[in-house]
Amino acid sequence: MSMTPTEFMKEVYELAFGENAYYRGFFPEEVLERLQEFSDNALELEESGLSVTELRELSREKELSYRQGYLDGRAFSKDQGVHPLTDDNFLDV
Repeated sequence: MSMTPTEFMKEVYELAFGENAYYRGFFPEEVLERLQEFSDNALELEESGLSVTELRELSREKELSYRQGYLDGRAFSKDQGVHPLTDDNFLDV
């Protein structure tokens, strides 16, 4: 397989930012930063020793915790008689 430099860049941009990223105005530095972030995250995961199953379970637990926190916050607001979107004094509670 032989690629031109432009074809290579298009593929690299897509790895970093998805379909047609080459045409979406990203600077080369942004692409490198994103790829470095992917690489750093992969290394961190690899060094953690977690299996894919363990990682998925952690993600599920984190999502459930977030959802419960949201519900608790809504219940607290309701108990206090305030609405976070319409009450100017919401943060004073």
